[in-house]
Amino acid sequence: MKYDGIVIFSDLDGTLLDDDRRLSQENYDAVARFVSQGGRFGVATGRMERTTLHNFPGLAINIPSIFFNGALTYDINTHEEYSSVYLPKDLKPLMADIVSRYPEACCEINVRGRAYLFNPNDIARLQLEREGLEGTEAPWEDIPEDWIKIIFLASRPTLEKIRADLEAVGRDDLYITFSELELLDLMARGVSKGVALRNLRQRYKEEWRFVVAIGDNDNDADLVKEADLGIAVENARPSVKKAARHIIKSNEYPCIPQVLELLEDYLE
Repeated sequence: MKYDGIVIFSDLDGTLLDDDRRLSQENYDAVARFVSQGGRFGVATGRMERTTLHNFPGLAINIPSIFFNGALTYDINTHEEYSSVYLPKDLKPLMADIVSRYPEACCEINVRGRAYLFNPNDIARLQLEREGLEGTEAPWEDIPEDWIKIIFLASRPTLEKIRADLEAVGRDDLYITFSELELLDLMARGVSKGVALRNLRQRYKEEWRFVVAIGDNDNDADLVKEADLGIAVENARPSVKKAARHIIKSNEYPCIPQVLELLEDYLE
């Protein structure tokens, strides 16, 4: 079939979704058309896997996808976990200190299937609402182990200060990146969407002959760079545009039809 061996990984927020976090019918239809002609489609997102199932049940995902910015690779169809990387287990004192010094910033601890909140704010409440999640407030001692991602939610100036404080600690086992203007993400060092894609490509090297990736934010830069064909939307951060071979219209315009049009030049 036309798209046999062709793989597309797309970021969600700011890329596949418009500014109102909606997935257009044009994108739904283009993904379905691509998959029906032999293509493989997956998402690469900072979100947890169950919010993708909850919010976009009709999206034709047919390969293992990348969640929590690469900390989890998971097949939402078979419910098979391919890999997971957890944060170091000694972070509670450091996070508690940040929470106490920045009361205006929400700290969200992501454990599989649940989000624990400290200093809940409007940014966090909106984020949870659009992902179909309920945040849980609990004392630090009640937070279970196996943290997969930490998110700080606040204004960009506050997040810049938090990032500087975290970097000043000098830990080399944390990876810190912005996933959105008001979201600062922490994962274990070595975790990224690009690393997750590289591992999946190695696993499926006999089946995936050409990989496309599209994104917009700093956490998408190495994903776009890792692909055979990297694409940035017009609203992308400079780091993503620099890594991309092509720049298409902003996320306010359906991206997958544009990607399929670009693909025509790469098909044999």
